[in-house]
Formats: sequence, C-alpha cells, structure tokens
Amino acid sequence: MNQKEEEKLVMQYFRESRDDFPQGKLVVSESPDFMLRINRKKAFGIELTRLPESPNFVDALFEIMGKKEQKINHYRGKGFIEIWLIIYTNDLKKVNSFNLDNKINNLAFQSSFSKVFLFDLFERQIYDIQIH
Repeated sequence: MNQKEEEKLVMQYFRESRDDFPQGKLVVSESPDFMLRINRKKAFGIELTRLPESPNFVDALFEIMGKKEQKINHYRGKGFIEIWLIIYTNDLKKVNSFNLDNKINNLAFQSSFSKVFLFDLFERQIYDIQIH
C-alpha cells in the first residue's frame, strides 16, 4: 500500500470513528492531505501524519507537531476556515503504561492548527489534544 492509499484509509477510519465529523465532501489534495468541502465557499484543510516510533512518546508528539507547524502559514494561504492535524499510529499499546488521556491533557501543546488529534488506528480511539 502506498502512502496516499494509507492516508485515504486512515481518513476513512477517522471519519467513521468521529461522530461529530462535519458533513461535506472529502477530497484528496496535497499540502494539506485532504480538503473537506463544506459548501462552495467553505472548506477545512486536514493534514495527516504518522507518529514516528520513539522510546519517548511525548518527545515524538512534540517533534511531529513542531514539524507540521512549519507548514501552517502555507495552509492558511488557501483560505480554509479550519485546519486540522491528525497524528495517527497503531503503536499506542506500547505507550499505554500510563493513562494516555491524563498524559495528553496535562501537557501544554502550542499549535496554530484549529484542532489536533491523536488517532489510535488499532483501537480506533481518538484523543483530542488540547492546544493553546
């Protein structure tokens, strides 16, 4: 499976797992990976990225968010009403020795994305990352 096929599948799973996912037409694009067309004048940008394997889950999360943050001005220039970042992995069982909800909620993540999510593919669990 190539990267675009994987991203389409991840996006499908995310959409199915999120009851409040906005209605609209999901279109594959580049930079960001998807555009959710709400109507003729309104669209969301959605960037997907895989969480890299790391012995330190928190450091990996901060690192990937920092890398994606560098692209936010480019995304903003496309006129999206919201820009989401979905970080996905199937390895959260390895880091689940602590309460993941508490760990994520007690960290101070800074981001210019409208929303940031951590998506556990194996469990189909979505964690809303609180951003400032």
